[in-house]
Amino acid sequence: MLQEIVKFFINPVLQFFILILALIKQKKLSKTLIGFIFYFYLLSIPFTGVLFYTLWIVEDTYNNDRIYDCAVILTGGVDSQWYLKESVNNTNSFQSPNYFMFNHAAERFFRGIDLVILGKVKKIYYGNFVPQSDLGSFDTSELVKRFAYQNGVQKSQFIIYGNKVKNTLDEATQFKNHNKGEQLNNILLITSQSHMRRANKLFIKQGIHADVLSVQKMQPFYKEAFKINNFIPSIRGLTFSKRIFYELFGFIGYFLLGKL
Repeated sequence: MLQEIVKFFINPVLQFFILILALIKQKKLSKTLIGFIFYFYLLSIPFTGVLFYTLWIVEDTYNNDRIYDCAVILTGGVDSQWYLKESVNNTNSFQSPNYFMFNHAAERFFRGIDLVILGKVKKIYYGNFVPQSDLGSFDTSELVKRFAYQNGVQKSQFIIYGNKVKNTLDEATQFKNHNKGEQLNNILLITSQSHMRRANKLFIKQGIHADVLSVQKMQPFYKEAFKINNFIPSIRGLTFSKRIFYELFGFIGYFLLGKL
């Protein structure tokens, strides 16, 4: 119990609001400042993200009775910076390239691998994603391929396409170019639930009409709406808001550029 209380009060966002409340009691605040506080409150509570994603998500069209020619799994899921830091610093006694350091987005290819093993998908298509930084570059697609092989996917079932894709638009355009002249009738698109609306529109714009299957799914709204923690400012709330801006502005930007 004591540990939970400590966790509650060490939240820096909550501390900020306690400070604001203390200031409110001392003197009258302007309407502008009150509006700013309310805006920041909305940005910092998880409920805002829960509500947004409830309205933003795209319903799955995956058909469990269908055998798909391929699943296009959008990149992400590999902690490339960890590998780059390890290769530069060389602080560990083990060979870091032999291990798998993933993040939450790895659920994308976990699900794709599972569908191949179950016989629901014939092949996986994964973009050649090679993040670069001041530390160098790291080919995440080769790492994911090796992981897929170790988990039962055959070599002929994992195809890396494109040339150093940088974003979802690259994945859509380079997938189209890679498969010119090839008949892929049943395509399944797999990515994170928060990312699916933008991703699906980009693929459709390229003439690629796929069934969609989202991972990293939010809990249903009715399960989240009345949790008291979702109305308390927190780092989780700010993280939600950052992701909202990323997806919303990305969608609007691509729309204005005529890519959606």
